[in-house]
Amino acid sequence: MNRHAAVFSPKTVAIYGVGLLGGSIGLALKTSGHKGRIVGFSSPAAIKTALELGCIDEGHGYDSLDTIVKSIDCLFLCAPIHAIITAIERLGSLSLPVGCIITDVGSTKSEIVAAARRFLPEQVHFIGGHPMAGSEKRGPSAADPYLFQDSIYVLTPGENAPAGMVSGFAAFLESNLGCRHVLLSPDTHDTIAAAVSHVPHLLAVALVNTAAAMNGRMPGTLALAAGGFRDMTRIASSPYAMWRDILATNKSRIAPLVGEFAATLNVMKDELLRDGLGDAFNAAAETRAKIPRSSKGFIGALYEVFVIVKDQPGMIALMANVCAKENINIKDIEVLKVRENEAGTIRLAFETRDIARRAVELLRNIGVTAWERE
Repeated sequence: MNRHAAVFSPKTVAIYGVGLLGGSIGLALKTSGHKGRIVGFSSPAAIKTALELGCIDEGHGYDSLDTIVKSIDCLFLCAPIHAIITAIERLGSLSLPVGCIITDVGSTKSEIVAAARRFLPEQVHFIGGHPMAGSEKRGPSAADPYLFQDSIYVLTPGENAPAGMVSGFAAFLESNLGCRHVLLSPDTHDTIAAAVSHVPHLLAVALVNTAAAMNGRMPGTLALAAGGFRDMTRIASSPYAMWRDILATNKSRIAPLVGEFAATLNVMKDELLRDGLGDAFNAAAETRAKIPRSSKGFIGALYEVFVIVKDQPGMIALMANVCAKENINIKDIEVLKVRENEAGTIRLAFETRDIARRAVELLRNIGVTAWERE
């Protein structure tokens, strides 16, 4: 963290849109011990739920923003992308406190940051944000104070945001949400997101629809879809309503990549007919091996340990207790494969390589087969 970072400790934090992300931000702040007041703006139903769950200290309808915004220090815009842009335009006509930080959680950044540059006055500081965390659930009832733990939180500051203030805000997020921040330009963020998030989603949709068409011609096709197909297409279940704004605001970057992928498929089709796909498979395997499986987001890595344990109650608790006794924190855990009544493979992730190696040693000492992923 920048040693010249300005300390940022807002007395009043406002959350515009208290749904899954907004509610989780509120809960995370409260759970971390943040002493400031948390104000929510949302629909009456969402406000009622958020107050009952303790996501916010007080709640108001969106029409109250004009008066209450005068006394806030930080405003999180937690809404769909076009609603965020509309809110930014509205904020530009209001009396905003000098030095107030305005941020957002939109999945694309270029159009949002451009709107902030166009509409917001110079006395406030806009710091675009994209927390790389979420859930298939929606609304404040799904809010989770630990949603952002160990996730990447991308920040795309506006041009007038002082570097010290950006660093101070990043430190505020990390200490209260448990995330790790990365600074990117809006264009860089959107280009990366197109490659590793938006295009893969379109491919998942296309793959499911292709299989569905095949099922129409040959009934029973989908009944034979196994784990690999389900894993590759899990994201195709996301509602279009959630993706409409993302695709609309990043299509200039997505469309060329879709064309590039189509061209790659055509090349692979020719190589398939010549039995010449070996190089493509090898290159893909090498590249994928370098991708950190335990990172939540575009960037960042944890250190992985694989273990094989008996399929019986208490094994996960046993491993956790062994690590806890040595003050080792398991940052992520995933059950990869279970052979019923025999054994299972589990992936553990740790913050540093030294910690991972110590965990391997401890687990082996209790008779567990464990090894570090190279």
